[in-house]
Amino acid sequence: MKKKNILITGSEGLIGKSFRKFMEKKSKNIFCIDLKNIKRKNYFKCDITNENQVKKVIESISKKNKIDVLINNASVNPNADSKMKTFKFTDYSLEKWKKNIEVDIVGSFLVSKYALRVFQKQNYGKIINISSIYGLVGPDQNLYTSKTKKYYGYKNLEYSVAKAGLIGFTKALASFYKSSKIEIICFILGGIENKPPKKFKQKYNSKNISQRMAKVGEYNEIINFYCSDKASYVSGSCVYVDGGALSIL
Repeated sequence: MKKKNILITGSEGLIGKSFRKFMEKKSKNIFCIDLKNIKRKNYFKCDITNENQVKKVIESISKKNKIDVLINNASVNPNADSKMKTFKFTDYSLEKWKKNIEVDIVGSFLVSKYALRVFQKQNYGKIINISSIYGLVGPDQNLYTSKTKKYYGYKNLEYSVAKAGLIGFTKALASFYKSSKIEIICFILGGIENKPPKKFKQKYNSKNISQRMAKVGEYNEIINFYCSDKASYVSGSCVYVDGGALSIL
């Protein structure tokens, strides 16, 4: 496979960190964007909802390097643990709603906008958007607790809205660039096992065909393949990697 230069947002999260380490072992160039204060080669601290910061980072990278693939991975997704707090939708904070949507939708728009300036000059490039099964189905609040009080829930709803938006963004942007060598695809991923509460894990496992959650790092080979030129006939497509969660009632 031809060596690719890959830019990934949300590099310090569960998927991002695992994929970075995986790619580094393969001696491939991966440029990382996240909010943490880290000193590391090819790491850039950047608020992807801030256009000036995004512009500067993309320009800084592209001055010395080609960018072959952008992975829009950054997201706000609270873990299914005891720290999750119950909430009533009719009392939910507008600020939380906006903030959680902004990272996926505004952030992916801005990073894509400036990465595409690079792609247009190169006359090629690929964007991979990371969505979720919750972009196609609403979260079952019963997964998160055995005692759901009427009109209350645990899992934030704007996560579904943001991930659904990424699916639409993928299709619209791929259609926009249909006459070019710029490709846009989307992954619809299932949950990753990250020390979830036992009851949550049992309930989640019972709702998918594989009867388990994805293991940390299990998506790496799949994402790596779709970064390659071998996956050249999928622009505008959504790739389901969900353990069969969306194929069973």
